[in-house]
Amino acid sequence: MKIRNGFVSNSSSSSFVVLKDALTDKEKDMILNFRTWVEFLIQVDEEKNWKDAPVFNSDREMYQSELFYEWREKRLKYKFEYYYEGYWRITEYENFIFGETTMDNFGMQEYFEYMKINKDFYDFDEGYMDDPTPEQKRIIQRMKKDYRKKKLIKIKQL
Repeated sequence: MKIRNGFVSNSSSSSFVVLKDALTDKEKDMILNFRTWVEFLIQVDEEKNWKDAPVFNSDREMYQSELFYEWREKRLKYKFEYYYEGYWRITEYENFIFGETTMDNFGMQEYFEYMKINKDFYDFDEGYMDDPTPEQKRIIQRMKKDYRKKKLIKIKQL
């Protein structure tokens, strides 16, 4: 059993690093400008998939509806509803993109999964930090080597 001494936080702060080489230009933009993209994705999803969905007269009516809980997982409006709350500070470095927040109301990792970014090339960490940790920098170096190996294998198969 592990015993922790000192301050224990119940905060939802977190950070991430993602290898830029493994991203398309569009994916880089979708991370760096995530609020604009999420707003756009929600608008498109609402117009395409939910234009005939019933409108609830009150929050109480909505929460009492079985549809609301069925939609929570499917509808981007609910899946990403907190994208404007909290604050993700995202910084682009030469080889990677780093993001951090002190209050993780918007699920950036869920956003990465929605974008279908390869999980081998990003890493999330709990806790608040201003800059990438030495461990995150080591992870990026490992990811970079793995990415190069995969790329070489792909080239040899051609």
